Amino acid sequence: MSVVEIKTKAQFDELLKTNPYVALQAHASWCGPCKAISPFFAKHAAALTKPDAVAFAKFDTDDVPDLAFELGIRSIPAFFFFENGDKASDLTGANPPALQKAVTELAAKADAPAEAEEKKDETLKTDENF
Repeated sequence: MSVVEIKTKAQFDELLKTNPYVALQAHASWCGPCKAISPFFAKHAAALTKPDAVAFAKFDTDDVPDLAFELGIRSIPAFFFFENGDKASDLTGANPPALQKAVTELAAKADAPAEAEEKKDETLKTDENF
């Protein structure tokens, strides 16, 4: 799935409500480093998006200034990672290895509950007859 283009703060708030894990890119049309890192973000989005679980979005800080203000953006590109509606971490600058690490960790957290459920079934119980 592709990166969702955020046009309003309300649209972003709705995205947070419907997806427990969200990766958000703040950029601007005039920003050279933003243009350089955007293809990496889009590639990760295509590989790691999971409907109703992990979403990737971006917004132009000039077009949605209220969201940029709320996030306290001082430089771009900036990336924000949300877990269950709360900002969990962020990353500033065009750093492809750091971006890959951050989005991979975020997507892994979405898989963790399913893996924990599988492991729970494999645990030994003390009330079993041997």
